[in-house]
Amino acid sequence: MLKRRFITSAATLALTGIFAADASAQTVHYSGRTPDYHVVRSGDTLWDLSGSYYGDQYNWPRLWSYNAHVTNPHWIYPGDIVYLKTPSTGGDTGSGDPQVLAQTQQDGQMVLPVAGFVSADRIEYAGRIIASPKEANMLSPLDKVWVGFGEESYTEEEREDMDEEDRRKMAAAQPNVGELYAVVREVGEVKTDEDDDEAVAGYKYLVLGTLRIDEVSDKYHDTAVVMQTWREIERGDYLIPYERQVKNVQPTASDRDGVAKIVDSVDALFDFGEHHYVWVNKGADDGIRTGNRMFVYQRFEGLDSPGEEADSKIPWQRVGQLMVLDVRKNYSLAVITDSSREINIGDRLEMYQGF
Repeated sequence: MLKRRFITSAATLALTGIFAADASAQTVHYSGRTPDYHVVRSGDTLWDLSGSYYGDQYNWPRLWSYNAHVTNPHWIYPGDIVYLKTPSTGGDTGSGDPQVLAQTQQDGQMVLPVAGFVSADRIEYAGRIIASPKEANMLSPLDKVWVGFGEESYTEEEREDMDEEDRRKMAAAQPNVGELYAVVREVGEVKTDEDDDEAVAGYKYLVLGTLRIDEVSDKYHDTAVVMQTWREIERGDYLIPYERQVKNVQPTASDRDGVAKIVDSVDALFDFGEHHYVWVNKGADDGIRTGNRMFVYQRFEGLDSPGEEADSKIPWQRVGQLMVLDVRKNYSLAVITDSSREINIGDRLEMYQGF
């Protein structure tokens, strides 16, 4: 879909209550729908935020467990993002230390933000980040940006390749003040055969963050503000209709046995371990469902390098496990939840009925 943060997408186009209420040294209880996250202000502590959003300051270890990027619970800084989750289910009372996998709860439930997705065709994006007053390449939360929609969001070369239907859709892409958009970037192709340049099965997109439209203008570029970032956002990145960025993923027993393989990854790495996102070459058409778990298998001789082809008579060894986060027609996004050895593209996956 991360070493930094986990993300997965679920298609919804709107979000209400995006802003978190300010927390102060005195506990202020938040009323209304709990937002996805809180932007840290000066003086905020996890103790205060737990009291504000959950009504219990002693529940702060639970809040910390949702934020793997917060390495020291006593130190959070203005501008940091603290992810929130309404504690609506029973079980954990918030006492004790966070688990090794910070987002995994006692019942196996995971709280995950968006990493990326694969599309069979290049996506039709709604807008593009045109410019910013910030004197730096990388854009951060609360940075102002100017964005283009419709014709302004496409290059001259892209406009020349459009047919009438594309132009109609382009003209209809007009934002409204307060709307949220996901910021994405195309990062390559997914191939069914790495040695065949024609074997393109889809296109990879990273979800970088979100922004909110603050001002719409007929004369100038529209004004927006960056709300969330999970990766570096830059000028030129695309905008698509907002997809809710945080959801709960519950382990789901598979209704069938299955075999698949890892075909790509979100991060441009050779080896993968726990918390990394990978793409699997099976999807909804193959009976894969969100929450399904798969075991990772390798054949290897102990002195071989990771990824090196082993003797076919060496038995398969179980080296890890992953959980499916987002399912498309022919592909799935999964996160590695356990690994005893480096995991590689091409590794065998097995799914068992009832597990």
